[in-house]
Amino acid sequence: MPLNYTIKNGVITDGHSMFLDNGFIRVEDGKIASIGKAEEMKDTEGEFIDAGGRLIIPGLLNPHHHLYSRFAVGIVPLGPTDKLSNILKNLWWPLDRVLDEETIYYSALSGVLDSVKYGVTTIFDHHASNNYVRGSLDLIKKAFEEIGIKGSLSFEISDREGEDVFQKQLEENLIFYQESVDSILTTGMMGLHANFTLSNDSLKAIKEAKPERMPIHIHCGEGREDYDFCVDQGFRGPVHRLDQFGLLNSSSLLIHCVHLSDEDYRIINEKQPVVVSNPESNANNNVGMINTEKIKDYIVGTDGMSGNIIGSYRSHFLRRNGAVENPADKLFRRSEEIIKSAFPECGGLQKGHPADLAVLDYIPETPISLDNLFFHLILGFGAQKTYMTISEGNIVYKDGKIQTVDEEALKKEIKKAARKLQGRFYE
Repeated sequence: MPLNYTIKNGVITDGHSMFLDNGFIRVEDGKIASIGKAEEMKDTEGEFIDAGGRLIIPGLLNPHHHLYSRFAVGIVPLGPTDKLSNILKNLWWPLDRVLDEETIYYSALSGVLDSVKYGVTTIFDHHASNNYVRGSLDLIKKAFEEIGIKGSLSFEISDREGEDVFQKQLEENLIFYQESVDSILTTGMMGLHANFTLSNDSLKAIKEAKPERMPIHIHCGEGREDYDFCVDQGFRGPVHRLDQFGLLNSSSLLIHCVHLSDEDYRIINEKQPVVVSNPESNANNNVGMINTEKIKDYIVGTDGMSGNIIGSYRSHFLRRNGAVENPADKLFRRSEEIIKSAFPECGGLQKGHPADLAVLDYIPETPISLDNLFFHLILGFGAQKTYMTISEGNIVYKDGKIQTVDEEALKKEIKKAARKLQGRFYE
């Protein structure tokens, strides 16, 4: 059971409705017991942690990650990477074919460790390991449980390895979703790779097998290839195709949404799925940028580039020369809603909710308020590592050190596993 403690002397905000320039947060049994101004703080049992004037925000959400991509760092692709389909064929697909039990677990552990250092307490992960399907999500779940943060996990389904593997992928999503119903830290989604790697028959099979309340998590219109495939199949775009198969609702995660038609935009505005832009990945893969004039309701993910979600928002803002509407609303209020869709009793800084907090290693020197908070984050804080990250009331990371596991010992195993994986990649 987490200890009872009070964090005092902090600038506290939920990013959209509450702001205290000198406040405290009381944590009892892992939940937020009270939040208030410094002068309202009472003497209570347990430890007092002095935030030293640092900025305290809710634990952050990364709505699209590929944790296994941690082991791709330093790999030289097997061929050209001039377009998205070649990047997949020469890097990502060969990589996911050589993932095994050991490397799935340790790459996930590495990615979760990296994320908590940037204040992330919830990750929506999209996994692929086509020669190790059954039980792969349980291995990733183990990493989340060891570190102590939340994850909504899915296995990306595609046709590229044949019917037998397709069925295994579908079953892995379904089994994990059903087995995670009562889990505190993990839940499941239906992972789909992309339209252009799934036939009409496959989408029909997914729709028939998927429980109504189980959301999909899919790359949608990332590259031009995805759009052209859907049009060639007689649809008006990748969103239209998903909608025609009954796979689209307000809980669906549509990742990227760069190459879309007017009909796609109309459906998005009507159905209001969760759209996740990934600016650093889009730049790295040279696929373009989301049209923020036509899609105004979206949030930002990292797509496996890193665990630094504030850094991704910073990149998004700077790539667009500051032309981003309500960026703080996306980072805080909208993300809070999306966390609640997966973990109903979580998100934000509400009394009675689990204490998921990020104490940033940043003491504002200039005036700060809800109106200029985002600019303090990207230009003052600068997307650094946090001072402290708290999940379910447990202090997971503090002052440069992971608190829940022996990171030094794990890093040795992570390095060994990564070397083995990269050796198999080139065989």
